[in-house]
Amino acid sequence: MYFPATLTPYNDGTQRYGITFVDLPGCVSVGESLDDALRMAAEALSLHVGSMLEDGETVPAPSTLEQARAADMREAEEEGTTYEPGTLHQFVYFEPVLQSQEVSPVRLSISLKPVVLARIDKVASELGLTRSGLIAVATREYCSRIQV
Repeated sequence: MYFPATLTPYNDGTQRYGITFVDLPGCVSVGESLDDALRMAAEALSLHVGSMLEDGETVPAPSTLEQARAADMREAEEEGTTYEPGTLHQFVYFEPVLQSQEVSPVRLSISLKPVVLARIDKVASELGLTRSGLIAVATREYCSRIQV
């Protein structure tokens, strides 16, 4: 299945890209390069749609690239922000990752300082993830960066 991703360059001197999906609010990621952004987009999309399916939610039909671009431009105008030059729209292919296809999750107990837990909860909420989901995504991202 394919969904259009919006790859927005950071204008801070880096080559990073923010990744969003107009059809799937809360499905976001970041890539350190364009290649990394496309890989991260596929991973985020797969996990997001897999979670929707497991929760019995209806997955929306994907927009066209033109519809995604128009929606992003309209949103920028409504919010009074700039539609960043260099923003790309790209179809991203994915296979949803369902827990039934993977080993069932393992419950574990960890100890964290309250300030760390509060930060995890804040970021997870902003991204539309659960606490466990954020920890899993962050761990995968960190491990992929150090190539473990």
